[in-house]
Amino acid sequence: MTQKLKHICKVFGIESPIKSIETLHSGHINDTFLVTHKNDERFIIQKLNSKVFKNIEFVIFNKILVTNVLRDNYKKKNLPYQAITYLKTTQNKYLHQEADSYWNVMEFIPNTKTLEKTEIPEIAFEAGKLYGDFIVNTESILPESVTETLKNFHDVPFRLTQFEDALKIAKPYRLELANDLIAFAQKHKKTMCTLAYLRAENRFPIRVTHNDAKLSNILFDNNNKGKAVIDLDTIMPGLIHYDFGDSVRSICTKSTEDETDLSKIYIDLELYEAYCSGFALKTKSILKPEEIEYLPLGIQTIIFIMGLRFLTDFLNNDTYYKTTHANHNLDRAINQFNLLASVFDNLKAIERITKQHFT
Repeated sequence: MTQKLKHICKVFGIESPIKSIETLHSGHINDTFLVTHKNDERFIIQKLNSKVFKNIEFVIFNKILVTNVLRDNYKKKNLPYQAITYLKTTQNKYLHQEADSYWNVMEFIPNTKTLEKTEIPEIAFEAGKLYGDFIVNTESILPESVTETLKNFHDVPFRLTQFEDALKIAKPYRLELANDLIAFAQKHKKTMCTLAYLRAENRFPIRVTHNDAKLSNILFDNNNKGKAVIDLDTIMPGLIHYDFGDSVRSICTKSTEDETDLSKIYIDLELYEAYCSGFALKTKSILKPEEIEYLPLGIQTIIFIMGLRFLTDFLNNDTYYKTTHANHNLDRAINQFNLLASVFDNLKAIERITKQHFT
């Protein structure tokens, strides 16, 4: 693989010698590598998963469109953020294809770090501001100019169809292990379809959304200030509720999504208040009242979707997500459904905090 990556470096104009290449293990789908050049410049090489992304050219188009707009707006407004810079190949293209492999390369933003989890409200607040600014500063992009590269990505009825299909072919021992989770999904599926039905009725504006708005997709500087939104492969037209909900899912709990100690899996209201206040600070002037009203349901829905997707992949013999051990996807599904149960238990407080910061 090292020789292949050195070849990709050359394709994108990164000349030898290369000091080091290391694999980055964040993310479930793509393969990502950090390259350090002889003069200590660093670059991120990404091998896109063509089994997941069927129209990779449009994935790249969306990313370039959005980063160009973000860069211009950050500069015009003198904001302390930075947009990702993508390199072109020696053939003046942002995407390189070899057989069934697709590659793109980004400049590494120096003096930054990613965080998988936080217990610090100030970091949650910074994340809220940065993801809020992402929504505000992409508002000028017509949603129809951005391609839906993963159809029905956050559509609960579609995810339920996949789930029902998986139930029909799942091995008996997997069905037995997942019995309680299957019952939980069946119990809550009707309520979790609400946002999809309201979207079909055109009750909400369609916005340019990140669709993977978790804590680890933000770069922070050494003072824990938000610097950049990264991992833009899933940029699509969508509802703000899913970005808001996914951020809360990943930021406002102190456990990772494969934690197996159920006592550690709960919604942290202090972190939620911090994130919500940062997000509201940036977005409440542009959000419609009905969007705000359904933000708490967005939290519930995205956690349900993630739990359902992990459960479905477990029933399908782990064909989609990368796993590191037996029953990894089952552990993830248990984790997410327990987090959702905690949101149910704290829903009144979540609604109160949301209303407080958005009014």
